[in-house]
Amino acid sequence: MSKGREMRVLMGGLVLLLAATVAQAGGVGGEPAARRGLVGPVQGVDRLLLEAVDLDKARAEDAWRKEEGLPRRFAEPRAVDVTPDGAGTWELARDGRLVWRLQVECPGAVNLNLGFQEFSLPQGASLLMYDREGQGPVVRFGAEDNQAHGQLWTPLLPVSAVVVELQLPVGRPDYQLRLTQVGCGYRKLAGGPDDSSGSCNIDVVCDEGDPWRQEIASVGVITINGSWWCSGAMVNNTAEDYRPYFLTANHCFEDWPADPTVVVYWNFESPVCGQQDGGSTLQFTSGASHVASSAVSDFYLLELSEEPDPDFGVNYAGWDRTATVPSAAVAIHHPSTAEKSISFENDPLSVTSYLQTATPGNGTHLRVADWDGGTTEGGSSGSPLFNPQHRVVGQLHGGYAACGNNLADWYGRINTSWEGGGLSTSRLRDHLDPEGLGVLSLPLLLGRDVEPPPPTNAGLRLVSYGPNPFIDFVEITVEVDLPVQGRARVFDLSGKLRAQLDLDPWAVGENTFAWDGRGREGQKLAAGLYVLEVEADGRRLTRQVMHLN
Repeated sequence: MSKGREMRVLMGGLVLLLAATVAQAGGVGGEPAARRGLVGPVQGVDRLLLEAVDLDKARAEDAWRKEEGLPRRFAEPRAVDVTPDGAGTWELARDGRLVWRLQVECPGAVNLNLGFQEFSLPQGASLLMYDREGQGPVVRFGAEDNQAHGQLWTPLLPVSAVVVELQLPVGRPDYQLRLTQVGCGYRKLAGGPDDSSGSCNIDVVCDEGDPWRQEIASVGVITINGSWWCSGAMVNNTAEDYRPYFLTANHCFEDWPADPTVVVYWNFESPVCGQQDGGSTLQFTSGASHVASSAVSDFYLLELSEEPDPDFGVNYAGWDRTATVPSAAVAIHHPSTAEKSISFENDPLSVTSYLQTATPGNGTHLRVADWDGGTTEGGSSGSPLFNPQHRVVGQLHGGYAACGNNLADWYGRINTSWEGGGLSTSRLRDHLDPEGLGVLSLPLLLGRDVEPPPPTNAGLRLVSYGPNPFIDFVEITVEVDLPVQGRARVFDLSGKLRAQLDLDPWAVGENTFAWDGRGREGQKLAAGLYVLEVEADGRRLTRQVMHLN
């Protein structure tokens, strides 16, 4: 194979090794041609050498970004302008196909990501990325990844040098490929030893996450512009048509429009409770478009370029747009963008302005006074907040919570975002209720081809309850399949917890208990309509009961 002509060009920290080479090789396919012994070794491929990250400078900038409330950054972007016609190594296969390769390297980087401002492949073509040794996983894109916005942004590649390989079918059909940015990562997705998530975080794989499995499957971590990251969740709409709407925070998009650069990582979770490490980033969805956003309640609604792969098991979270203030809350998020965690607030929330305590303030945010289990951190921004009915009521804007303190967090309210700024592009109403049903809440939608979860081991079935309305007491009978500790709570219509019943462990079969209309302090509650919630082994039943004096 001829060596070609090499020249070194220094452009604002970019060192580019250029050569033009065409050589004889074998056929090509959906895996690296070198691995199949069809082209020359990677060592003979041209190299794009980038300036290493100045870690001291990067961390100083990150400290400033944190003070300014900007999203957590993981990489420094390097602007480039590379096309196969201007750089890289071409090799001609015996059957007439062409293989183009370029090695991209950022010394000392813990990961790389690539941004192609122009991307369009014909049928039969492949764009592959793999480490220079030709080992490990291969990331592949093809014609099925062509998008209307004409861009492609890759997931994080856990290497400091990557080989980019374009395989074209016979005849070299028209294609578009222009590499315009390389993200030199100085943090892993889960952070490093000096900035990993706090030890008080609770992995979603832990037992505490069992009642929330379906909601956990709706949450993902996102990278934006190949440089910073946030959290968010897929959300259902009244058409229940699997339209891939993803809700996150407005402040995550400091350089709008950055929507095509979004990459969502699914099921990035610890395999073992308490590990807070070991998650996989191999399940991802690349690309999105802006749907609606507003800085007032800090929401940002994206439509992903495609539905998540059904094999990922992603669900679409339900939501609640009422003004009801939750009596408790659960957050599912990626603290410091580490493996997915779950946090619990067991006390009522309050309605305030952002970062304020006065109630109701301007009414745009829900305030979590302090977390009773877990916390949130940088990278959790945009993550969903769920009420006790398992519906999203807001997304994380910001706050002061961390391991070791009892400080507050603030979530932009779905209730405020519903009408937002009054336009289709600044409110949720048009998109989450395209059918115009006017519903106040919507349940979770299981992902396409996702099998409904089997009944829990204990099961939970309501046999009877009454009388309703009642004066002295209402009697409830439930049936379970295994011995279990049940729980029963009573809420008023504002969502405030008014009573919590002490129950004996339930045996197999029918179990009966009663509520006498008294509150947590033993006082007789006022006449009115209440919501009775029964829970066992992650299953919930709710019924409205009328209390008469």
